[in-house]
Amino acid sequence: MSTLKDIYQRLKKELQNNEAELEARIILETILNMDSSELISEADTKLTRNQIKKIMDIVEVRNKEKTPLAYILEEAHFMDLKLFVNDDVLIPRPETELVVEKVLNEIKERKIYQPTILDLCTGSGCIAIALKKAIPAAKLYASDISKAALNVAAINAKRYKTEINYVMGDYLDPFLNLSSSPIAVPIMKGQPPYFDVIVCNPPYISASEYEELEDEVKHEPRHALVGFPYADIKRHGEKLLKAGGFMAFEFGFSHDQNYRKKLEEIFPKADFYQDFESHDRYFIWDAQRLEEEKKILGFDPLQSEQ
Repeated sequence: MSTLKDIYQRLKKELQNNEAELEARIILETILNMDSSELISEADTKLTRNQIKKIMDIVEVRNKEKTPLAYILEEAHFMDLKLFVNDDVLIPRPETELVVEKVLNEIKERKIYQPTILDLCTGSGCIAIALKKAIPAAKLYASDISKAALNVAAINAKRYKTEINYVMGDYLDPFLNLSSSPIAVPIMKGQPPYFDVIVCNPPYISASEYEELEDEVKHEPRHALVGFPYADIKRHGEKLLKAGGFMAFEFGFSHDQNYRKKLEEIFPKADFYQDFESHDRYFIWDAQRLEEEKKILGFDPLQSEQ
């Protein structure tokens, strides 16, 4: 009968991708309910036939259908969270953790002690849940156009006992006109501004880029990958931000070299930051810089986009 060490070596050979060693470890940790240290200390443990079958069934689906491992296991790691995921939501990426960390730092530096935060295009809810866990006093709203995605996010919020207000709607529309929004319960009252922070990992890939993506990535929901109206989000989002508030966005480094320049034209004086591989990956835009923009441009950029 095969030992844990035997199966680990077999997985590394049979998994047909560049992350075979990492995925082999993740599969074993999940199926055997072990952590990485136990995989080493229990290396000589003999596995049952049922355990081996479960493991090799996962490998077969992974190799044959190119289904992302997170979808097969229905689990993804984000910061210190283990989140439920399926093909209704994007799989959380390590780069997005940097956005969360920067938002937390900005909130601390600006001394916003009980922030009201909107996680736009929430997907699995990873950003909203991480922020709520880090700042229990924060009031969190998370929105998505997909009801299925919000169901996934709600499962994860319940798992971590985090109180988050979920809203279904197209981008910022639900918050601009509460009377006609699809919010089931009137969770917001009065007139804007409502938020200290609007954070978003948006669908930033172009339609042409989508066609060139690997088949594995195309298992993820297309609406969460393609297109994002940055100019509209800025114009409307500025109306929703409180004094001293800010927006934080992630964007992809694979775009053409002028992509950052295009973003800078929409968000003058935004602060850009890099990911683990020194690619421009996300930016912070301060709503209070609007007056500075008017002086620089000679006109109100919000009015010009209307």
